[in-house]
Amino acid sequence: MSEPSPKEPAPGDLALVQEFINSKELHEHPHEGSRASESVDALATPELAAEWLRSQGSDVETLSAKEVQRLVDTREALRDLLEDHTGQNVDPEVAVRLERLLGTVHVRPEFTVAGARLCAPRPGVEGFLGRLAAAIVNATLDGTWYRLKICRRHDCRWAFYDHSKNACGTWCSMRSCGSREKARAYRERRKATQPIA
Repeated sequence: MSEPSPKEPAPGDLALVQEFINSKELHEHPHEGSRASESVDALATPELAAEWLRSQGSDVETLSAKEVQRLVDTREALRDLLEDHTGQNVDPEVAVRLERLLGTVHVRPEFTVAGARLCAPRPGVEGFLGRLAAAIVNATLDGTWYRLKICRRHDCRWAFYDHSKNACGTWCSMRSCGSREKARAYRERRKATQPIA
């Protein structure tokens, strides 16, 4: 899938989390050069999901429908959770749901002379989900997790990494989503101030 803007991806393993969330391009995606027809979902079938996981370095052959559902549920829970990073209210149940989905994955510390970080030694879907969990924990510890965000435009919700100095970005692209949202807010303000005929 092509990114909607030339922004740099998230650093290190956090890029995997970003890619995973963006494995579904939502309907009416408003970015330059994208087609606003049907949504594109790389996890739509077991075959597509297995192909996508292999493209991310996972050693999977086939997936069950249950494994695909777990992947999709994890992706959407992460998308919902990251809305908090742009100041939106997130139901605490989202974190509980994510805990149920990722709470059983196996991660372990990997040591180097520079210190230690978490990694996931398991193969397959379990290993991939472990890689996600390890990436999130590592990003939380190094302070980059809060910069991974979901675009606030309701028909976009694309995961982007906020590289701005003050980390207060709310849209994946100011040229598309940002300008559209500002225009919409302006129209609503004008409508609210117009006298009723």
